[in-house]
Parts: sequence; structure tokens; C-alpha cells
Amino acid sequence: MLNFCTIIIFLFINEIYEIHGNVEAKLLLHQLMKDYNKNVLPVQSVNQLVNMSLGLKLSQLSDIDERNQIMTTNVWLEHEWTDYKLTWDPNQYGGIEVVEIPSSDIWVPDIVLYNNADGTYEVNTITKAHVHWNGTIKWNPPVIYKSYCPINIQYYPFDIQNCTLKFGTWTHNGNLVDLNHKSGLILVDVGVDLTDYYPSIEWDILSVAAVRHVLIYDCCKDDPYYDVTFAIYIRRKPLFYMVNLVIPCVNIAFLTILVFCLPSDCGEKLTLSISIFVALQVFYLLLIDLIPPTSLTISLLGTYLFFTLVLVNASIFITIITLNIHWRHPNTHHMPNWVKRWFFQIIPPFIFMAKPHIANAILQTEDDPSKEEPINGGNNNLNRLNNYVKAISIDKYPPIIQQAIKDIRYISETQRESQKDDLEREGWRFIALVIDRCFLIIFIILTITGSIMILLSAPSIRDKSVPIERLYSRHYNSQLS
Repeated sequence: MLNFCTIIIFLFINEIYEIHGNVEAKLLLHQLMKDYNKNVLPVQSVNQLVNMSLGLKLSQLSDIDERNQIMTTNVWLEHEWTDYKLTWDPNQYGGIEVVEIPSSDIWVPDIVLYNNADGTYEVNTITKAHVHWNGTIKWNPPVIYKSYCPINIQYYPFDIQNCTLKFGTWTHNGNLVDLNHKSGLILVDVGVDLTDYYPSIEWDILSVAAVRHVLIYDCCKDDPYYDVTFAIYIRRKPLFYMVNLVIPCVNIAFLTILVFCLPSDCGEKLTLSISIFVALQVFYLLLIDLIPPTSLTISLLGTYLFFTLVLVNASIFITIITLNIHWRHPNTHHMPNWVKRWFFQIIPPFIFMAKPHIANAILQTEDDPSKEEPINGGNNNLNRLNNYVKAISIDKYPPIIQQAIKDIRYISETQRESQKDDLEREGWRFIALVIDRCFLIIFIILTITGSIMILLSAPSIRDKSVPIERLYSRHYNSQLS
């Protein structure tokens, strides 16, 4: 029973103090706002100016829209200035040193984001400002900004971007409002507060500098205009793009090599080349939806896709030529001597191909079809019969034997021409194999060299800078876990 009475007495005394405190706070607010005009600059004379400091506390880097070149950020915009009309003696008001007053009831600076991208330039969120007894006002409204950020796609998707947030007063020049960074410095290396920053899943923040600019315009050279610009230097995390874009594209490039591994008479060579070409066009359509439509530069991935496209088109062209050579017939195409020398003597040793068994026979054939020398590597009995028949003088034989000898000569010549045609067809097929082997080696060298030179040209691949949020954000380790 005693404990219950003690609790009742404690609650009663606490309620009295709360009522007394509320009365004093109400009286203080009434006294402060009685003759207050929020439309008047808080200075005592026209020769004075408002000293204002501005800070930025980054909460989230919500989105980077590469196509529309817009950066979306969640920030707390930290304002601090002094209003001489909002001062009091804490001893006269029960020791109250700080009161909260809605920002819509007091004078606030018209700070706007100059490089805004969605039409909302000023702070629209009505929050309470912390007013201290000496007139110092701290106002930190939360804002979601969509700012213009020029995207440089030269090294996409291994790119580094520099996005800025430029703040300044819209109506007051430097003679009325002296705008500074909250540190008081002109250039600050770490000018953005990252304590409550939630790391982005797509971007690393490398630096967050802030700089104060003084601009003089031709129209009003006596009136300086101040702005504070926050530069957010970000680097893309490439893992997603490596898995879903770069590796499939590299795979397509190396699939082009397999075209030259198929047999020369295989019709699937052309089918494979065209299939690779179609897959490449799909990647082009996907890339167009991701990057901004700019004609200033070509992205790194676009350059690599174009390089792969050239290889695929070349493979289709070479495949058609190879198939044409493979199916050539002596009746329509004659094999020149320089072709015989290059493709049967000179080139094969350099591409690790053995000299074919028909090489000597083909090299001994002449361009002049009237020369009828025996073909090495052919049927020896047929050669001996042909030589014997040509040496026979048929005039001394009876007509029936002469006719028989003529028939034998015809059969011998027919067999010899057939053997020569077969030999030349085999020669064309071997030439097709040589061409395939040559371009197999060339495409291996081009694909490997081109892939390394193009994909490794991005500076961010060699950049080992540690993201700055690792050092300042208290949410970094918790997000990883």
C-alpha cells in the first residue's frame, strides 16, 4: 500500500512539472512569434548579411539512370544560420535553451538545387527547426533529389562517374546571404557526411568533395553569387555486368573460332556463323536500352560488340569462300601454278599441316593441257599402258586392230583425265583446309588480343581505391553481414 501511494505522489509531482514546463514553453513561443515576420531578412540593418552554413548528409544513393542521366539521392540538407529576433534568456523561461519551431513559421533561406532534373528545386518538406536561445537555428530537412548527372559511357560497364549537387540561394546575392560550407573552408576533401549512408548495391563512392564558388555575372558585377557544390565521385560495381553482359559477349567472340574447326564441306559452318550473328544483334538491342543515346563516344562494351561483329561478319564471308573452294570442279575452275606453290609447298609448314600425298602429283601437272605426262601418284599400270599405246604405230595393223588400238587410247585418255580431275578436286579440298587452318590461327590471335586490349583499357579495372563509405559509414559492415 505504501509503494502504491509513493507511485501516485511521484506521478502527481511529475505532472505538475510537465504542466509548468509546457506553460513556460508556450509562453516562450508566444513571445518569440508575437511580432515576428518570416518574410523579412533576419538582420538588424541593411548593411549586415546573414551568415549561413550548408552541409549535406547522404543517406542513400538510390539510382543512377544512365539513359536519362539522372542521379537520385536521399539526403539531409543541413542549414545553420542566426536569427537575432529569435533569442531569449533561458533563466526567464525555466532553463529552456532549445525549442522546435515549424520551418513554415520562420524565415528560412531559399536554398535550391541548381542542377535539378525533375522540376523540384527547393525543399518542400515542412519540418521543425531547432532554435537555440542565442538565435542559432539548425534545420535539417530530409529531401529526395533528382539531379542532372552527365554520364560518360566511354568505359561502360567499368566506368567512373562524377555527379554533382550544386546548391545556392535563389533570390539573395552574396551581399545579403553569405553562403559557406559548414566547415568554413572553400575546398573540403570529405564534404559530405556519410555516417548514416547505406551503401549502394551498384556503386562505390570514391570521394565526396565540396567546394564553394563565387560567381560574378555581367549583368550585376557588384553582386556576387555564392554556391556550394558537392562532387560525388562514384565507381560502378561490375560483377553484375561481368556475369550478364561481358562474359556472354566474350563467349560469343570465342565461338567464332569454332567455325573454322568444322570440316570444310560441313554446311553447319555457315549456320553456326549466322546463329552467332543473330545472338550478337540481341546483345546490341539489350545494350541500347541500358546506355544513354549519345553520339559523343562509344562505350567500351559497344566497342567490343562491334569488334565481335566484325569477326562474325568476316567468318561468314570466309566460310562462304571456303565452301566455294571446297566444291570447285576442274571443268569450271583451273588451279594456277602460284596457288599450287603457295598452298602445297609454302603455307602448310607454317600452320602445322603435313604435306599431302597428292602434293607432288599436283605440282608436276602443267597449265598446258596439251602436255600429257604421266601423273605421279596415279595408277602405274594405267601410266605404262598409256605410254605403250602412244608408242604403237597403228598403220601396219589391219583395220580391226587399228580400231581396237584407238578404243584403247580413248579409254586410256578418259581414265587419265578422270584421274587428273579427281586429283585436282582433292587439291581444291586441301586448299580449303589450308584456308580454314590459316584463319583459325588468325582468329585465335585476333580474338585474344582484341579482348585483352579492349576490355582491359578501362582505368577502373586497375583502380584499387578503397570506397570511402568503408571508412565513414556505420552501416557498411552491417550490410555486408
